[in-house]
Amino acid sequence: MLPTNQFIFIANGNVENEAQSNLLGTDFYRTMKIDNHIHLAAAASANQFVNFVGEKLEREGDTVVMDNGQTLKDVFANAGISADHLTIDAFNVLADYSVYQRFDNFNSKYSPFRLAKIRKIFLKVENVIDGRYFAELTKIVFQRLEQSKGHNSAAEMRLSIYGMERDEWKNLAKWVLRDWDGDYPGPVLSSHNRWLVQVPRLWRIYSMKGKGTDEKRSFQNMLENLFIPIFEATLEPEKHPEVAELLTHIVGFDSVDDEGAAEAPSCCARPSTWKKEQNPAYCWQLYYLWGNIEVLNRLRKSKGLNTFAFRPHAGETGDPMHLAATYMLADSINHGINLASQVSLQYLYYLDQIGLSVSPLSNNFLFRKIKASPFPKLFKRGLNVTLSTDDPLLFHMSNDALLEEYSVARASFDLSMTDISEIARNSVLQSGFEDDLKKEWLGSDYKRGMTFCDEVKTHVPLIRSKFRAEHLALEHMLVNLIGKGKGESVLTEMMIQFGLARNAHRDILEKNLPDLITTIPENRQI
Repeated sequence: MLPTNQFIFIANGNVENEAQSNLLGTDFYRTMKIDNHIHLAAAASANQFVNFVGEKLEREGDTVVMDNGQTLKDVFANAGISADHLTIDAFNVLADYSVYQRFDNFNSKYSPFRLAKIRKIFLKVENVIDGRYFAELTKIVFQRLEQSKGHNSAAEMRLSIYGMERDEWKNLAKWVLRDWDGDYPGPVLSSHNRWLVQVPRLWRIYSMKGKGTDEKRSFQNMLENLFIPIFEATLEPEKHPEVAELLTHIVGFDSVDDEGAAEAPSCCARPSTWKKEQNPAYCWQLYYLWGNIEVLNRLRKSKGLNTFAFRPHAGETGDPMHLAATYMLADSINHGINLASQVSLQYLYYLDQIGLSVSPLSNNFLFRKIKASPFPKLFKRGLNVTLSTDDPLLFHMSNDALLEEYSVARASFDLSMTDISEIARNSVLQSGFEDDLKKEWLGSDYKRGMTFCDEVKTHVPLIRSKFRAEHLALEHMLVNLIGKGKGESVLTEMMIQFGLARNAHRDILEKNLPDLITTIPENRQI
């Protein structure tokens, strides 16, 4: 597909540019872009985070922030940190060469000054101040989205549920829905954000918590901690009002952690029998997450409630065959760069337009340098790819991480304005935002297919949408013909038709150039 698509892009480039310039009243900055993959704990930029911490230390230094009665000022003083240390360089949160292929070093970047205390104070929901600083920092990020500074964008941020305890859902619901006071009043909700819940694959840590006790924990216990509270809130919302309300603001589930970590081979064990310390296989864990989400969705749909997409991390590193599991189970995935080594899977993702939310700047620091990124190849082949930020706190220099991501991609991958508008449109299609908002951003008939998206709203010229739709339709037809056993006969017929078309072109040239045709050296070969 790539050579053909590349030729079409070159041939149609000027036509697309002219068509796009005629779409008056809109441009890339005014069209909606969704950051489909962003972790809340790293959603603020390094600059925003440093300024926020400095402000709290100056204005609330006497606030008790630790169980032992230590104030914020005490925590910094005991660590030997003064106000002069509150710089981006001293915080040491920005990713560098030390995190490449080192997930352990990457995780430590979440802790400013390498102090877990500061991470707990500012970037956790459960602490002495009930996660107030985290709520306020989140609202600062929301404000930028809501004010549309620089361009029109929204986000789908991740909240964590670990499955370690049964009351995690209730605690999270209280944090999100609390009517916070002070400079940032109200709940932690925004018209420009929809929540996803990320489930870290931390079985090994959970199993070790039961050591030294009579309790022998199984993976089933972890699944129950994850899902029983939300099944109960779905069945009896009046008994679990906070969790029931929180679920109305969640659009999907993510599964996160280092895909390159050691894991057991995939097997047929039931969750109730998995009691080893070793991590179960990635595919095995995803199947049981998907199974519970699928049952939950059917229950919620029967009660007229919102349902959840399954959008896990996959193909960032580790075994490329993780992507086979997510092809069967996921609505869309985050990263997916290992598809570069699996052409057959690539084709399946293309045919079914399973979304890939790719983060080239994150990949550049962690697993795949930008010059080796498969993003431009996947995009040109027609896969449903978009751009996301992953962790702005660690990977981006500006306060507008998503625009930075688009700017770097445009320069690095030689993308046109039509290209980045198409990528932005894909982000809306992949998102969990409500249907009425998608109609506002894409056009009222967007569900009928990409050619029915409003080119003024999306800033994607119709000629590009038609090219994508026609090629995808043709591939589907060819696959179906081959599946019906008609592949050989149809290909023979197509060869005949191509030959007839070639002869017709030759006849037209000979008719219009009768004297010239005999002077062409190759005329006897035409």
